[in-house]
Amino acid sequence: MAIKWDPAKMSTGFADVDAQHQEWIRRYNQFDEAIQKQHGLEAVRSTLDFFIGYANTHFALEERRMAEQNCPTAEANRAAHQVMRSMLSGFKKYLEKKEVSMSDVAVLRYDMENWLVTHILEIDMKLKDCH
Repeated sequence: MAIKWDPAKMSTGFADVDAQHQEWIRRYNQFDEAIQKQHGLEAVRSTLDFFIGYANTHFALEERRMAEQNCPTAEANRAAHQVMRSMLSGFKKYLEKKEVSMSDVAVLRYDMENWLVTHILEIDMKLKDCH
């Protein structure tokens, strides 16, 4: 299911962080659509590679903003980022070693959607309180 950016609920007050969140969501929605249209594993691999690379860029920015603001959720944020990094790298290793089924891809899609929405709404939004 596509994720809709809701500035009232998702804006952190930092334009750079919010722009990157919107990019995460845009790319997730492309991934979701590719799965629905059964575009195959190349779309999954491409999206996974993007998410792994973008995680490093985005997480560094977000962690820096939380540190600059002395945000009390900074450690929880770092821990959540590590969970996402592990999930992405684990799925990439799995994809490289095994024939991946659509049910495997559905699990990744669900985990990505759940993590993105929950992380933005429950952890990243704390940046707004620290601003």
